[in-house]
Amino acid sequence: MKKLAITCFAILLGWTPCVWAEGASGAARVVQDMTTQVLQILQKKNGEQVTPALKKQVEKAIVPHIDFTTMSQYVMARYWRQMTPAQQQEFSRLFKDLLVRTYSNALNRYHGQTVRILGSQQISQNPPVAQVNMKIYEPDGNSIPVIYALLDESGQWRIYNVYIDGVSLVLNYRQSFGNIASQQGIPALLKSLREKVMAPAAA
Repeated sequence: MKKLAITCFAILLGWTPCVWAEGASGAARVVQDMTTQVLQILQKKNGEQVTPALKKQVEKAIVPHIDFTTMSQYVMARYWRQMTPAQQQEFSRLFKDLLVRTYSNALNRYHGQTVRILGSQQISQNPPVAQVNMKIYEPDGNSIPVIYALLDESGQWRIYNVYIDGVSLVLNYRQSFGNIASQQGIPALLKSLREKVMAPAAA
């Protein structure tokens, strides 16, 4: 969860202009627009704890820019094909709720970090995939590299993975969810996700 919190900082912190590769300029603009929206929302926080109303506003700002279906397929890998359409739909919904919940809770952890966007590039034409590179700078001078991976679907770039200090968010969840699916089955995995989503939020 700490690495996901770092991802949240990458979205909500300051923006430094950069040079974008032509084919990936749209992907970079998606991250920029999302960052600007979240910053505008958080300015209302004034150092206070994030309220449920602010969390809802942040959710509306980030959800349209994330491809939860593709992310879910990559997270579940071979188990995705073993799931019924109803199970796939429920997993995608629960996974989205889990990520949004974790993201919202992490908003209170901002303490002066800054972010610099280093650039973007298109790394695949078919399917069209781009990456946006950034670094998070901690107050103590340490930095953390972050890469967003985005997929162009019908002319709209959407995030489907994040690499934090070289570690893939998708692969992290794939390992933990895959262990449950292989040892206990898909129904047990869905039950576990429901419990995580419904559990009382951390302060």
